[in-house]
Amino acid sequence: MGSLIDKFPQCRNKGLPDKGATKVLLVNSDYEPAMTLKKGLQEYGFKVYHLTNVFAAIQEIGRSKRVSYEMILCDIKEWDTEYLAFAKQIRELSHTVKIFLMSSCGIEDVVIHNAMTAGVNEIIRKPISAENLNIVLQDYIDGIRNPLDSALKL
Repeated sequence: MGSLIDKFPQCRNKGLPDKGATKVLLVNSDYEPAMTLKKGLQEYGFKVYHLTNVFAAIQEIGRSKRVSYEMILCDIKEWDTEYLAFAKQIRELSHTVKIFLMSSCGIEDVVIHNAMTAGVNEIIRKPISAENLNIVLQDYIDGIRNPLDSALKL
């Protein structure tokens, strides 16, 4: 029996045909929205892993001393700051993983500056559909965006 990707080739990540599905870590404490986003991204061919908070992600990556994901989506709240330590930890272990913060709150310029300095590639404003998020992620997979573009604009 063939794999799900074989049955639905239009869902495959075209940017990584030889590597298979792009592995994405989704860090989000809101279970239902996280599962909806996870399912939506899986329909686009991503292999999505979910953790409920940044502390769990820091522990998982700290234990293995490596980043086994190509992309990390981290949902943040207005008062969150631990994502900065998380992004720095990721950057110490990998310069190629793409880090995205997602937030529904307004983000101040200083927060954007600190996030980009810590190694975040992009901040995504919520709500965002899986379809639109797929477009953003595909830009990075296809190499359209340079990981340093956002940081250089500050």
